[in-house]
Amino acid sequence: MKITAKQHKKIDIIPVFPDEVEILPWAGHLGAKLADKIVPIILESKSTIVFTNTRSQSEMWYQLLLNAYPDFAGQIAIHHSSIDAHLRIWIEENLSNGKLKAVVSTSSLDLGIDFKPVDTVIQIGSAKGVARFLQRAGRSGHSPFETSKIYCVPTHSLELIEVAALKEAVKQKVIEPREPQVLCFDVLVQFLMTLAVGDGFYPDETYQRIKNIYTFQEIRDEEWQAIIDFLTIGGSALKSYEEFHKVVIMEDGLFKVTSRKIAMLHRMNMGAIVSDAMLKVKFISGGYIGMVEEYFISKLKKEEKFILAGRVLEVAMVKDMTVYVRLAKGKALAPSYLGGRLPLSSNLGHFLREKLSGALNPSSSEKELKFLHPLLVNQEKRSHIPREDEFLVELIKNREGYHLFMYPFEGRLVHEVMAALIAFRISKLAPISFSMAMNDYGFELFSDKEIPIHEDNLQKILTRDNLMVDVISSINSAEMARRKFRDIAVISGMVIQNFPGQQRSNKALQSSAGLIFKVLEDYDPNHFLVRQAYTEVFNMQLQEQRLVEAFKRIEKSKIVLKYSNTFTPLSFPIKVDSLRQTLSSEGLDTRIQKLIQQATKGRK
Repeated sequence: MKITAKQHKKIDIIPVFPDEVEILPWAGHLGAKLADKIVPIILESKSTIVFTNTRSQSEMWYQLLLNAYPDFAGQIAIHHSSIDAHLRIWIEENLSNGKLKAVVSTSSLDLGIDFKPVDTVIQIGSAKGVARFLQRAGRSGHSPFETSKIYCVPTHSLELIEVAALKEAVKQKVIEPREPQVLCFDVLVQFLMTLAVGDGFYPDETYQRIKNIYTFQEIRDEEWQAIIDFLTIGGSALKSYEEFHKVVIMEDGLFKVTSRKIAMLHRMNMGAIVSDAMLKVKFISGGYIGMVEEYFISKLKKEEKFILAGRVLEVAMVKDMTVYVRLAKGKALAPSYLGGRLPLSSNLGHFLREKLSGALNPSSSEKELKFLHPLLVNQEKRSHIPREDEFLVELIKNREGYHLFMYPFEGRLVHEVMAALIAFRISKLAPISFSMAMNDYGFELFSDKEIPIHEDNLQKILTRDNLMVDVISSINSAEMARRKFRDIAVISGMVIQNFPGQQRSNKALQSSAGLIFKVLEDYDPNHFLVRQAYTEVFNMQLQEQRLVEAFKRIEKSKIVLKYSNTFTPLSFPIKVDSLRQTLSSEGLDTRIQKLIQQATKGRK
């Protein structure tokens, strides 16, 4: 059921334009140039939230704003989930009472926080979804009768098309539906354990309650019985292991946890949000700062610097899942967090294709498209701008090798699966290996060998026939399910993450979950938690439904194949993203300038 308000909410969406449009755009470099344009917006407002999509991006923009206007020191703060909770509460209170001029934040301030509205909201980069954008815009002009004001700051030029797409989506009131997940057995197991740790529960009575919940309305009797067996004896595959005998059946049929140790471990590990192992960050002289993920710190050496909570910190030592640091100065790394990038939503992708299709229409009155006109003309000259009923494929040959680009505009997650699928189908035509890169607009397959693609076989490569069979063949679904099972094992209590005074590392968790997954696959392959792992891989990671819809659309489209010897405005940001994985920031800048020079020469 869709619930909408009758009251029309006014939203003022204001793009922040760079001084000039780049013919070859790339992600992440406009910050330093546009920080100077954000400073006056903050100064003219009483209170401002600067929203970013990731924690590392918030740390970077906090530093950019301080560098652009040093007088912001003490007037602005940074807010994200890895910062000490006491500091976050202090920031929220001081933003509300006017002691802080602005806060640079992630989604930690767009949901679940109740405080006074701010004057102005600034969105760095694309919000990647209409619902998320509206939620953030609504932090300004909170009353239904006020106008919410939000400034959109692109991290590269092409994101201005997303601003135009967002305006259209808001105008048409098209918002992404929130589809609830179903049959999340790991969460159900944790809930039943919580009941058992408390007053206990009677299975028949609780089963009726569970079946009345939307998420579990399709649960079968045999699945319920398997869950009960799992709680009491560990199920058929794990019944020999005493630690899985958690719930005791009392004389009156009440299911209850009687072990103090089991109850304590359950309380320490409750929660359905599983992050990678987090390390506490403390000053070596004392004082807690926040948390960073284990994999990021594992890449740093002693005395290397990183940024957290707006401070430049130097690693002194790592001991017992704690990073001890001291204050430092100079250049430092912003922490990177796994899963940091938000994918483009299907609704926004639809409007993006629509806006791009009519981008060169002389009658277009949209400021964003007028500003991007030189870039769009360049794309049309070098290759093509895909219309709504077209699907663009580019083959680019240069001194590096052969590059195949495709542009579904379906978001990074879908493109990751599509890239693997297309690579698999091409490899069936001829033995060839690829490296892959993708962004929200498209993906690249790169090889040092000529790619056997031409107009005669493109239709076959992009067919919807045997789609999911080929997807399963192109990826290691068992390995993906094994990795997904780690989260399921932690939530269900199969694997314990937190012990008194100790937190297990990500490597240890993955190892333990992997062993249990193998045992279940060998001896109980139909186990409800194993089936959940595969279901979540298909629905969430492989985006099965969205993938099928994308191929339906491609099947109906006219496929346009274009050849070039230089990168195009659409392909260039994808190529830069692939270089970012292998080069340092200095090396990346040098490499990008060389690519731009080559492209300029090729154009001449």
